[in-house]
Amino acid sequence: MKRIIQPLVRQIPNTLTLLNLLCGSVAVLLALRGYLREGAILIMFGFFFDLFDGLAARLLKAQSPIGKELDSLADLITFGLAPAAILFGIQDYLGQEGPFSLLQPTGTIILRLLPFLLPVFAGLRLAKFNVDERQSHQFIGLPTPANGLMVLALPLLMHSQPTSFMYAWLSNDLFVPIYSVIVSYLMVSPLRLYSMKIKGFRLNQNKFTYLFGAIAITMIILFRQTGIFLMIPVYILYAGILAIAVKE
Repeated sequence: MKRIIQPLVRQIPNTLTLLNLLCGSVAVLLALRGYLREGAILIMFGFFFDLFDGLAARLLKAQSPIGKELDSLADLITFGLAPAAILFGIQDYLGQEGPFSLLQPTGTIILRLLPFLLPVFAGLRLAKFNVDERQSHQFIGLPTPANGLMVLALPLLMHSQPTSFMYAWLSNDLFVPIYSVIVSYLMVSPLRLYSMKIKGFRLNQNKFTYLFGAIAITMIILFRQTGIFLMIPVYILYAGILAIAVKE
């Protein structure tokens, strides 16, 4: 019985990763068909699957090269391509130029397609991460899930929090292109950020992660969907300071 159960248990992390990939793939389809909120919800599910697949792999001692590559592929789709599709859809929904068309001026077409820089640079960031042995306790560049979290907040606040200042930002035609360029750069930048990966269940192992979790929950309670977006700039500041201050 043990010979049967043990291989199945070791597949739990990869199964979670595949569920992340499934969520991201369907989110792309929904976003491109105009179902932005539903696509955002699937990215959120993908984020939680991504959060727990690595933890499961460490706890079950089921880490493998295949799992590492599969995780990067899933992250590319869920936190790179799916957010790009949502931002593209937001431009169509709120843009003053009307739905995307190749008959539009060249400058408008380029601005509309800038969100698709995100999967390009997410792929580069993930490829660098897989071959960089320095990124165990620190990340170099913004992790791709942070992009997914920021973008998924936007359709949710459009639907449930239209009075947020973020809605006014979104209505500006330059918000999505500027966001796409800045975050694409951050993913491949030399920015050093303390890793928030959960290392176990002991408080001492994860005190900085739990503290940020408390900060994030407080922001979401206070600012709702806007808080989801804003907690990533707060994370960059928080993790950047820890990367300098904490020596491991």
